[in-house]
Amino acid sequence: MGRRRENRDSNRSNRKRSANERLQATFDLLNDHRNDIFDSRRPRYRGNGESAPKQLSVKRDRDIFCECVRRDYAYLKAQKFAVESEFSARVLPQSVLGRAQNGHGWFAAPDGQPLLFGDATFDRVCSVLEELDPQLGHLLIRGWRNHQIGRLVNHLEKHFTDPFIALEDESGPLFGIDFFRGRQVETEQFIKGLVLAGQMDDPDCRRRSLALLPFAFNDYELELGYGGQEVVSAARLDKLGFGDTGARAFSSVERRMLVELGVIFTESKTYTYPEFDQAYFRRSLGDGVCDDLALLYIGRSYGFDAMLGAFLSDAVDTYDKFLLQCRPGGMDGYLVNKLFSLAWQKYGAPPVSEDETSRLINFAAKRNHPVTRLSSSHRRLVQYERGSDLPTLLQHWNFLEGVPLPRICFGFSREPAEKFYRTAFLRFQAAKLAVPEPIFN
Repeated sequence: MGRRRENRDSNRSNRKRSANERLQATFDLLNDHRNDIFDSRRPRYRGNGESAPKQLSVKRDRDIFCECVRRDYAYLKAQKFAVESEFSARVLPQSVLGRAQNGHGWFAAPDGQPLLFGDATFDRVCSVLEELDPQLGHLLIRGWRNHQIGRLVNHLEKHFTDPFIALEDESGPLFGIDFFRGRQVETEQFIKGLVLAGQMDDPDCRRRSLALLPFAFNDYELELGYGGQEVVSAARLDKLGFGDTGARAFSSVERRMLVELGVIFTESKTYTYPEFDQAYFRRSLGDGVCDDLALLYIGRSYGFDAMLGAFLSDAVDTYDKFLLQCRPGGMDGYLVNKLFSLAWQKYGAPPVSEDETSRLINFAAKRNHPVTRLSSSHRRLVQYERGSDLPTLLQHWNFLEGVPLPRICFGFSREPAEKFYRTAFLRFQAAKLAVPEPIFN
């Protein structure tokens, strides 16, 4: 028995050492090339339509999956972010998951053919990464994310009535954001931005916005998709075989039936993983809101402090996707409700009006005019895009300030800054909000 255990321990140690060596080799490769090595490899693939992309399975093709995860994570870690390393390490597995499911990034064959792992999950990605770093186990990351959201909630409760609030606590900058260190903001405006951004994804707020402002800036009827996070029994949901619950629209009748079947849970309390998890249920098909335009609108309308609040709300929404403990409506919805409650108790008024939220949603809707496909993730907002000496969020503020801008590209779609800021400028003109015309270096 002792010898077999020693052999198992030795094999496990060898596997871990081998995985670390492969990761380090990828880091060494990327250190010299950064983005260009990835950007140059995808165009090599010329699929014939029938074989592109290729569907793989984590269980059946595990060796390929593990290697792609390691390489993709190493590639992302080699990028420059305006966050502490501890935070980027625990955000990036979420990006790796999306890339695995969609055949993006390093999830590709040597000839560039996209490799899609439809059965990839957050936990399966983390099971590969924790061989490299035990702190990247899925339960540890989920619990850590809960802790970071809890830090923000406690900080806001403690300083809600203060005229100014620091964007750090005794543990350091909130969400590890570099440019939060030593920064104070005006509390009222910061909370206004946080609440506005927290509400713009709420399905009820989007329905209300469509009712109040049904047209785009070119007078065509506005199209707007929406949905919401639900607490679910993952086992029961899996048995129903819905697959991606964000791919189709669920009616209110269907949702009520899923509640009655014990698949969706709506009681206002905390639910713990793995017995319970979260799933996004779409309620209306269509494109949603461009987070970049929403940040610009909030920054233009309420100032930089409000823009930072909206940015933190987006961080909460990102961390919320994979938690150890969750609540119906998501932690961003929970935070918004708490801030509404505090505002009513302290001031007898809400932090924002329904009209303010509706105007934000209308302005930032992707299908408003001019149309945009861009919507930067939290990871992209804190990333220094190639050719930029600032993270994307601060580049957006420079646009509002009339500062000359670099000719960079944003998001997965690599939308040129010239195109995006022109779209933003035209929308501000349509909304009768004056901003400087963008200029570029």
